[in-house]
Amino acid sequence: MSEDIYAKLGERLNQNLVQFPLIEPVLAFLRDVYTEEQARLGVEFPIGSHTLKALVEKLNRDEADLERLLEGMADEGLIFIEKKEDGGKEYSLSPFVPGVFEFQSMKGEETDKVKRRLRLLRDVHEGIEEVAGDLFRNPELANEQLGTPGLRAVAVETELPSGTEVATWERISAIIDREQSFAVGACACRQETKLSGHPCKIDAPRDACIYFGKVAEFMIDRGFAKRHSKEELIALLKKCEEYGLVHNMNNFLGDNIVMCNCCGCCCNFLVRMKKFRGLKQVAGSNFLAAVDQETCIGCGDCLERCPMEALEMEGETAKVIEDYCIGCGNCISVCPSESLSLVRCEEVQPPEKPEQIVGLGV
Repeated sequence: MSEDIYAKLGERLNQNLVQFPLIEPVLAFLRDVYTEEQARLGVEFPIGSHTLKALVEKLNRDEADLERLLEGMADEGLIFIEKKEDGGKEYSLSPFVPGVFEFQSMKGEETDKVKRRLRLLRDVHEGIEEVAGDLFRNPELANEQLGTPGLRAVAVETELPSGTEVATWERISAIIDREQSFAVGACACRQETKLSGHPCKIDAPRDACIYFGKVAEFMIDRGFAKRHSKEELIALLKKCEEYGLVHNMNNFLGDNIVMCNCCGCCCNFLVRMKKFRGLKQVAGSNFLAAVDQETCIGCGDCLERCPMEALEMEGETAKVIEDYCIGCGNCISVCPSESLSLVRCEEVQPPEKPEQIVGLGV
């Protein structure tokens, strides 16, 4: 088996927004997930979304063999398929994230294969911290080199400040209203921690990763996620808020792709941000929590609730560590004295969706 083909596949996948160093754990994961035949197609796969006919011409392949390979890879989440209004299909290569990593556990299965692959993913995350730890410990430099985070926090809508203009992309109800298709699958992070022997500390809902539009239709069609009505989705989001989960949305305007509902003990991004203070792998919501020092009773409930550990006691009252707060609003609902609120701190608009993103990636 050629080892080089998996390094080349990693290079092709790294043409997406979220990139990974091609260290041994990443290559070990790729070798387990892709057959050599699949890896070779991934390396050759042209940027963008293509019909079968176009791929046959570009790749000089037999049509029947190529269709068989593409459809089989789609069943595994390695290829994304968009169904067009005329009944045709366009194929694109799934990226690392959101994509191949999440597909390994999205169905909620706990087979030996799934457990093995999630252990390999655990090795990936640990390997990244090992090679990038020095960079992460210099968050200012890390944030500059890593660029705009792929996810942004969306505040709990009921906690948004009154009397403040709130953009549609800052309001969950407006995000949902513009969509027609919704799919919900298992949280890859909570499945990864559970099957590696470190289950979620708050026993948060497992099925809480939400996909929208044509991405949702693909997930449903291939059995990775289940269709939800708008009413079911709203109920799920309310349940997530009851557990204090952070709504993390893809960080660009245009087509909505994914909304994760993340806990502070399992989410690979949030956990890393707590370990390396100042690292920004999830963008804040443009709001910060604020404490009314005159009414705070110092109960500490908000400290236990905060998924980012962005609150501390200062004397007998709570204090927000603003550099660590991402403005999710989850602390507010547990404050018995109603001393917490969200205040606007920024008016940063997410960038426009990059033109090269088709389906899940480039």
